[in-house]
Amino acid sequence: MSGFELRGLRVTGPGKADALMTFEPGLNVVSGPSDTGKSYLVEAIDFMLGGQTPPRQIPESVGYDRAHLTIEARSGGRFELTRALAGGDFRMRELGDGDPVNDGDDVGDRDDRAENYGGDRIQDGDVDGGNGQEDGGTDKAREGGPDSGDGNAAAVTLGGRHSATDPDNISTFLLRLVGLDQKRLRKNVNNELQNLSFRNLASLLIVDEEAIIKKDSPIVSGDSTQRTAQLSLFKLLLTGVDDSALVAVKKRAIARAEIEGQLVVIDEMIADYDADLKELTEASAEELNSQLNRLENSIAASERAMSSERTAFEAQEQQRRDAWRTAEQIQTRAAEIAGLKERFVLLDLSYTSDLQRLEAISEAGGYFVSLPQGRCPLCGAPAGDHRHEGVPHDADIDDLRAGCDVEIAKIRQLQHELAEAVADLDRERQALGAGAREARLRFDAADALVRETLAPSLSAARRQVDELYSTRADVRRALGLVDRIATLTVRRSQAQDALSSAGRTNDERPGLPAASVQAISVAVEELLDAWHFPHEKPVFFDEAKQDLVLGGRRRGDQGKGLRALTHAAFTIGLQQAIRNLGRSPAGFVVLDSPLVTFREADHEDDLAPDDKIAVKQAFYADLAGRADLSQVIVFENEDPDPSLVTELSIQLFSKQSSSGRYGFFPMPTESPSTN
Repeated sequence: MSGFELRGLRVTGPGKADALMTFEPGLNVVSGPSDTGKSYLVEAIDFMLGGQTPPRQIPESVGYDRAHLTIEARSGGRFELTRALAGGDFRMRELGDGDPVNDGDDVGDRDDRAENYGGDRIQDGDVDGGNGQEDGGTDKAREGGPDSGDGNAAAVTLGGRHSATDPDNISTFLLRLVGLDQKRLRKNVNNELQNLSFRNLASLLIVDEEAIIKKDSPIVSGDSTQRTAQLSLFKLLLTGVDDSALVAVKKRAIARAEIEGQLVVIDEMIADYDADLKELTEASAEELNSQLNRLENSIAASERAMSSERTAFEAQEQQRRDAWRTAEQIQTRAAEIAGLKERFVLLDLSYTSDLQRLEAISEAGGYFVSLPQGRCPLCGAPAGDHRHEGVPHDADIDDLRAGCDVEIAKIRQLQHELAEAVADLDRERQALGAGAREARLRFDAADALVRETLAPSLSAARRQVDELYSTRADVRRALGLVDRIATLTVRRSQAQDALSSAGRTNDERPGLPAASVQAISVAVEELLDAWHFPHEKPVFFDEAKQDLVLGGRRRGDQGKGLRALTHAAFTIGLQQAIRNLGRSPAGFVVLDSPLVTFREADHEDDLAPDDKIAVKQAFYADLAGRADLSQVIVFENEDPDPSLVTELSIQLFSKQSSSGRYGFFPMPTESPSTN
């Protein structure tokens, strides 16, 4: 359960007695004459809940410099907020179960220990996961462990202003307690968003004596710059849905400037494309498309013709290569034959030399055999009877001559075979010469056909195709420019149309769900009925006027006494409607002087004085008897009926030292607090 209630307000100063006010659940009434500090209390409560304006200084407040507000989260946990009356940041400490409310213990210099709210960030302390406690949406990290109730809990500084970048501020802390942190509100007709601050919510919870009688809607504060955000907050409270899904609309001047810039760029692009198009052609888009079709057909025909020319060229080129290859082969073979013949000549010379040598040996052997025989000139022995080493026998010479004849016959046979081989080579060379001439003729014919006919024809066909391709590329480029110009022309027309409505905003907002309107209407009417308030029926919330309508009369059109009571009914009824719709209300409301103006008769109040008193007492009696109502704190000049004293918490200021409580601040003669 979210929300919190106020438990006490204490104002302190050096050498001054503490000014202390405690509050209980349910209805609290602070009653007494003027100048007893009631309005100061309202201003101080608002200041301690993040207001930037300190409470006005009254004579009794001179010398007081610090305020302490104790709040209690409905989910559990009590916190004391401390702030200098001059303004600035807050000091916050969590109170233990044994700490009395506003016990007078002041928080000294900031402790080194710190708390981190909602897990955002821990200041100046070490995180100890074992000592952390979750209590009322607050994660604690303390060096000394959880607070034991001695009133010396660790304190942390909270910024006095709401900040989306630094979560350690009073607004974020309070919004977490009421379950509305990280919500976004629509702040203007351009759907720009702002972060919800507790100050947005405070005007619906704390109604001072001036706001309670205003003629404007109770939802708005009168600041025109905040009207849209305040209406969005009212929707958020009743529906639970914020405006974070909205997409911002650019301001009119910015939107028009952007579109006008786009028009300038588009016009420049159209001019550039048009100039490029005129350099290419003056033809229209239809003519260009027709030309493109003709070019496609011509390219297809030319490619077929070029393919035929290429086939003929390649065939003749192959024949030319074949003829050239044949001629080279013949030339190579002829060179081989010439080389063989040269070697054969050398071989024949070798054969001739061998024949001559063998014939000489054979002829010399014949001469040796025919010589007359005698004695050996060396030893005188008869021929045939004596052998000398190295001197052949006559019989060996005959054998030698016979061997020479055989070898001569072989060599002559080889010479014959060599002559036949040479003759074969000569015949082959003659045949090769004829083949070489024929190959040369074929090469010359194919070469002439390729060079003189086929190559020029193929080149011409290729040039024709290339020219067609180039022309087609120009036509396609021209068509592309035409398409770009057409597209830019459409975009220019669209931009021109958008220029007239650029930046226009629609302040129409989705209406509240019927259940939400019914809930707030019923809650207010039930309260007014219970208070015996004189009004026409039905009572309903008019979304167009963002205000209550009683019968056929708008709330703001009534007298100020009636406006004050109906404003109070709206403020309390809103919290009741939120509860009836299944969500948690903030937990408290503060009303300053909802009845005092009702006491003063004016031309719009037709009730007799006794009837007015009855309304006032019914107001107190009804609120005192509503057990499920949020905490209501009423500051009034009108005292409740004495019979209700036991049903509500009442503080009576008398401004007299002899009876009752003097006022919020003690009498100057009272001694200072010993705490």
